[in-house]
Amino acid sequence: MAYEGEELYFCPPHMFDFARASAVIVSGDWPNRWNHMLLNTGGANGVYFHVAGVIARPRYMDEVGYRRYLKETGKSELKRIPLFVHHPEAAQLRLEQSLNETWTWGGVIHNCETFVEEIIMAGGGPMLHRGLFSLPIYAGWSAWTCGARDCPTHSQRNHYCQTGIWMCNRMNPPCPGHRSPDHVCATGTAWTCGERSCPTHSHKSHRCVAGVWHCRRKKRPCPGHSSPDHMCSEAF
Repeated sequence: MAYEGEELYFCPPHMFDFARASAVIVSGDWPNRWNHMLLNTGGANGVYFHVAGVIARPRYMDEVGYRRYLKETGKSELKRIPLFVHHPEAAQLRLEQSLNETWTWGGVIHNCETFVEEIIMAGGGPMLHRGLFSLPIYAGWSAWTCGARDCPTHSQRNHYCQTGIWMCNRMNPPCPGHRSPDHVCATGTAWTCGERSCPTHSHKSHRCVAGVWHCRRKKRPCPGHSSPDHMCSEAF
C-alpha cells in the first residue's frame, strides 16, 4: 500500500509554524479530477497534514515523508496557496482536535479541502472554497481592504481595521478617518480603490494607475489585482 503519512498519537512539544502555512494542491486519484489538498505548516522542510480514506483519522508527515507520499502515490504537486493565520494558537487547537478525530469523507461538501479550511478559519484565516462545493482545483482566497491607509487586507469584505476606516485627503486639520465612504470631511467624500498607497478618490469608480487590489503575498510580491475576486496562488 502506498505511503500516506502517519497518525499522531502524542501531543507535539512545540507549536506548528502557522506563520508559514499554505494549502498544497496535488493531483487527485482516479476518478477524482478535482485534485487533493494538504495543509503545510513551516514551508519547505515543514509538516504536512491531510485526510486520506473514506473513514479514517487524519495523517501527518515531514518533508521526507511528503516526497515519499508523492512518489508512491504517483501524485505531483500543482501549486501552493499561501495562508495568513491571525490566531495560530486557535488554529493549532483545531488541528490537534482534528488529528484525534475520525474523519468521514462526504464528497464535495466534506473532504480534504474542508479539513484544511476548518483549521485555517479557526485561526482567523480565509475561506478557501468558492461556491457551494469544496473542490481543491478551484481553491483560493480573495484580498479585501476596508480602506484604512495601512490595511493589511482581510479575509472577508465585512471585516474592518481597528483604526479609522475611510480616509480622505484633508490635511489641515488631518482627516480623522470615517466609518463609511459616505461620511465627509469639509473637502469631500472619501473613497479608496484598494491600492496600497491610494490617496483616495472623489468618486468610487475611480482607480489608481497601479494595481488596485493587493493581497499579502511577499514572495513573489503581489502585483495587484483588477478586482477583489482575483487571487495570488503562486508558491512562496
